[in-house]
Amino acid sequence: MNTIELLRQSAPNLASLIENAGQSKLRRVAAVVARATVSRTGLSHPAVAQALERLETAPAPDADLQASVEAAAEALDEEYSALKELLEEREDAGKDDPDVNVAFSRARAASAVAAALGDDEREAAASAAYEAVSATDDSEYLTEAVRRALAI
Repeated sequence: MNTIELLRQSAPNLASLIENAGQSKLRRVAAVVARATVSRTGLSHPAVAQALERLETAPAPDADLQASVEAAAEALDEEYSALKELLEEREDAGKDDPDVNVAFSRARAASAVAAALGDDEREAAASAAYEAVSATDDSEYLTEAVRRALAI
């Protein structure tokens, strides 16, 4: 199953917008999704801020910057895992802990930004959206952000 098919399962309207967007609009979609996700999750990281700026001003692939954001996402994933591990013995295994949820959302947000920097425009948009839906658990918020960006 490819990324757009996975996205279609959790956010069919968002997946449709990406599938129907023209090639020239896909970088913009990826950038909008990335920025909306970072905004919604409150993620603050220098590499992420640099990547968002790059996506807005020069929306082209940047492998070095993508690697920096991926490293930040991995570090955030490790923080999430460490927090969750401390709470594994609880009945809810930490799933309902606000700190664990915030850590998860921020790690996924960083992954969305890294995905937005990918080489293939359609895959970058789809992967950023997939990570964004996981980060925010709000596909309608993201769908509306993309609709505004596409002026639909």
